[in-house]
Amino acid sequence: MSQLDPNRRFQFAQDKALADWAAADPARCAALAGGSLTPDGVSVPFFGRPHLITHPDGAVRAINPAHAEAPPRDAHVSIQIVLLHYLLTADGTPPADRWLAFRELPDGLFYAQAFAGHAEGLLAEKLGADLPRFRRAAEALGGQPLDLADAAYRFPAFPRLAVAALLWEGDEDFPAQARILFDANAGHYLPTEDLAGMGDWLAHRLTR
Repeated sequence: MSQLDPNRRFQFAQDKALADWAAADPARCAALAGGSLTPDGVSVPFFGRPHLITHPDGAVRAINPAHAEAPPRDAHVSIQIVLLHYLLTADGTPPADRWLAFRELPDGLFYAQAFAGHAEGLLAEKLGADLPRFRRAAEALGGQPLDLADAAYRFPAFPRLAVAALLWEGDEDFPAQARILFDANAGHYLPTEDLAGMGDWLAHRLTR
């Protein structure tokens, strides 16, 4: 298949997700994904922030819980696609409480080099010499400390899907290293390409 430019790939993925969502049972999807079915649609938190997905049209809007009176705003198209895919893929598998490196995910080797360069490389480059800043950023995003690496945090990306960010501080002899890990149930909730995008999003949020 010929390579599509990024905008067309987003559009293709969004169009297919919207068609699949229109044909889906929102109550069943919400139950399997750990979301809530409301009169306005399905509510699902993404890294702690509530999002509302309407049915059958598939509008995805972010809600600011600190300003409940403010109207929801349209989520970025990449977040819209990930949320729709999460609802469509979720099968209710419980957390495995076991971490996988990206390359261990289904078809993860295909994206592993790019993922290491983009998401993990960005974390190591921007925060590898500043663990206090990493800890502040992780805790601000709702991260829970893990006893891994020099600093590590677990994030509830979705109700039934967790991701972790690990950082080893660099010095004059060894460069900083970072890893983004996924609960071993991840393939039951998102395609691997979406997991790569979610890891990129997390790295950018932590470093911005």
